[in-house]
Amino acid sequence: MAAVIALEHTRMRPGAVSSALIAWQNAALTGTADRARHLCMCDECTGHAPRWRLQQAPTWLPPWARPHLYGLVLPVDRSYLLRTVPCGPWSPESTWAWWQRRFTGT
Repeated sequence: MAAVIALEHTRMRPGAVSSALIAWQNAALTGTADRARHLCMCDECTGHAPRWRLQQAPTWLPPWARPHLYGLVLPVDRSYLLRTVPCGPWSPESTWAWWQRRFTGT
């Protein structure tokens, strides 16, 4: 995807989008975020930072390129939504993203 490569070489670092997608897949699909949560709460281990980069990337992509990236992220998001539950009521002023307001219950 030429648009993503151009983005990575201008507003992000080379490989940022692909590494974020891989990290989010590892956290959301295989449960590494749950295992890491007990050892390390850093954003990289829990999947929050990679998912945030995937949230920001489409805002910098041309409109025609956004659906391609969204098509890669959406199945991972759906899987994450299916295996997690909301963490309870949240204030409308909360700055936490939707993926940060969910947990597995374990």
